[in-house]
Amino acid sequence: MAPVSTIPRLGNDRPTAAASVASLTIASVLIGFGAVMTFLGAAYLQDVRLLAEAPGAFWAFICGQPLADGMTAPLILIAGVVGLMAASVLLLRPATRLRMGVAAAVLLSAPVAAGVGYLFGEANRAAVQSAPAIAYLTPPRPMPDFALTNTAGGVTRLSDLRGKGVLLFFGYTHCPDVCPLSLSEMRKVKAALGKDAERVAFVFVSVDGARDTPEKLQRYLRIFDPEFIGLTGPESKVRLVALEYGAHFRANRVAGQERYTVDHTADTFVLDAGGRWRLAYAMSTPADVVAREVRKVIHDVPGKPPLSSFELIMTAAKIVIPAQSPPSRA
Repeated sequence: MAPVSTIPRLGNDRPTAAASVASLTIASVLIGFGAVMTFLGAAYLQDVRLLAEAPGAFWAFICGQPLADGMTAPLILIAGVVGLMAASVLLLRPATRLRMGVAAAVLLSAPVAAGVGYLFGEANRAAVQSAPAIAYLTPPRPMPDFALTNTAGGVTRLSDLRGKGVLLFFGYTHCPDVCPLSLSEMRKVKAALGKDAERVAFVFVSVDGARDTPEKLQRYLRIFDPEFIGLTGPESKVRLVALEYGAHFRANRVAGQERYTVDHTADTFVLDAGGRWRLAYAMSTPADVVAREVRKVIHDVPGKPPLSSFELIMTAAKIVIPAQSPPSRA
């Protein structure tokens, strides 16, 4: 009987020690990444104020534009689940009973991390919404008119918005956290207002005129709502407008670096149809609460048109200029 020829093995089916260590290391990193991202994604589903800085800054760094809150949570959650699945696949090589058990435990950690994150987000949202921060001006304060450059390159004045309520926010397009969140909340307020939103102008004033050109401001606001009004201008001019509302900003410029942040007031200011400042609310205020207060403002009887700076000075000084009587005839 002829001997049966055998084909020699060209390699070893079992992974080397170095390959096993590398595989376990990568799997460990993926497990940590997947668990954290799954937790964060689920938490972010419940409260968009959580993790505002991390995903916003990362996405802005990679893409140059912020990611709307409606897309952030699902993407983070998907990334976490994919990371855990990839780690499970790596742990199954070779497919021993122990490795299969560990891989199954890793897969089960996905719903556990998501559940804990979801509950954490819900608890945080309840704590934030329990104390909405709204400041009312009594009596309402007539605000001076101003003129800034709009996204079309023209000029928009506060007086141009007469007849509408105004939600006014000061920010900048490179903002990694507060601005995209505030604009997202403003979009929610608009949705909550329903048909009443037609009686409201949503205005975003840039405090970074050096970088925020009209074209860039238009592209930025289009992410949130193309009907939002964007205004920009020289820093000195915008600062005068901001100071009228008690808002402040400061650029943290570093010599030789193009990227910098700007510290700025995060409140939104609400004016009535007559250009009177009625209230201001913090970013933590729920959209439905803001919509309720804005609806009260826009259904009031419109006040007088915005006063000029000279008229405000005269009013503050309580100076009354009497009308001249016509000369008497003999």
